[in-house]
Amino acid sequence: MLALCCLWFAAGAAPAAEPEDTLSLTLAEAIETALRLSPAVVQAGATKTSGVTALAGGINDLLPNLSGSVSYGRDEAAPDSARNSWGANLSVSQVVFSPKAFAGIVSSALRYSYNSTSARDQQAKLIYDVTTDYLSLVKNHKLRGVAEAALARARKQLELVREKRRLGMVSQVDLLRAEVQESQARLGLLEADRGLAVAAENFKATEGLDREVVVVPAESLSAPEEYDIGDPDSLIREIERTNPGVRMAAKAKTIAGVNKAAAIGSILPSVNLYWNKGYSGSSLPSGFGEWWDQSQQSYGIRANLPLLDLKSYVLDAVDAANDKRRADASARAATLSIRATAADAVIGYRQAREQYDVSLANLELNRRLLELADEQLKLGAISMVDYLDAEASLVQAQSSYLSALSDTYIQAARITYLRGRTGE
Repeated sequence: MLALCCLWFAAGAAPAAEPEDTLSLTLAEAIETALRLSPAVVQAGATKTSGVTALAGGINDLLPNLSGSVSYGRDEAAPDSARNSWGANLSVSQVVFSPKAFAGIVSSALRYSYNSTSARDQQAKLIYDVTTDYLSLVKNHKLRGVAEAALARARKQLELVREKRRLGMVSQVDLLRAEVQESQARLGLLEADRGLAVAAENFKATEGLDREVVVVPAESLSAPEEYDIGDPDSLIREIERTNPGVRMAAKAKTIAGVNKAAAIGSILPSVNLYWNKGYSGSSLPSGFGEWWDQSQQSYGIRANLPLLDLKSYVLDAVDAANDKRRADASARAATLSIRATAADAVIGYRQAREQYDVSLANLELNRRLLELADEQLKLGAISMVDYLDAEASLVQAQSSYLSALSDTYIQAARITYLRGRTGE
């Protein structure tokens, strides 16, 4: 979708003995570099790992629990043969019924899905940020070229006016106007340099590049292809279904519902099977076989009744119900927000496309106008004021065209991101 060319990196101020550090990147290569170097990738990986650990924790609650202990004590008041006491215990328990554990496995699976979606969204957001910063970099480089060309024309015109003034062909006012035009062109170039420097630093930060480099894109944007929106209402509904933020809010709502059910269900008893092998004696067994033969074995089923802890039960149930209400509201807010954002993105793209078409036509008109003004100036058929106005109008038209061109790409990339796609 984005017909971009290349991006060049050159080293910043460095000792003359050191060679320039240059790196050439296309947009695809810039995205690949960001996926390796950007801190956002580490954050996405940590988010995904948190989901894995949450899932493992939920599964762990349903697995058999194996525990063991070894103890030693000494009673100085006891006879010598009974002063030392050794103990060794091995026990295994298995959940048979537990509302909390069952809800935990469901909740952990949902959290894993939530974190996976969040990690994908973080990566897609990084790709979107790289794309927009790349476009900004290219646009500002071209704007600097426009400002540089405008300054070159203003200086050339100033030299011509000075010569005409020396010959008495123009007035002092015309000379001052040409000098003002040249001064404004120099200010315009300084502003363009600043814009390019800021765009370069933003791009480096998004990429994760921490070394001193000067970013210089080698080529510019081509005319944008038409982004197929289709039916705007259908596109907005699609974004509501596929947007990662909405999906994450829906998963959080489901998790809150599961936790609420678990809190209410915790009034039911939890049932565990258990097996225990324990040893107690005045001396430590010489080996596992002796410990096994001399230890006592017990097993059975155990039920834990929470009826005597009603205060905690009520508080947990109220908290879980409140969390569910909050999650329901957040999910609805996310849907309403993304609906408005999607509508804004569709409108933004349409306006950007219209502005591009108008600015392109306006640029061609201003180019023809300046060509005609050049011819008329040579014939003395146009005033210096009108000619300088034509030059200023061309610079403005070029800036408007580049901004509209870049914005068209950015709005298309924004829609792609909102749809939950990477934008590659």
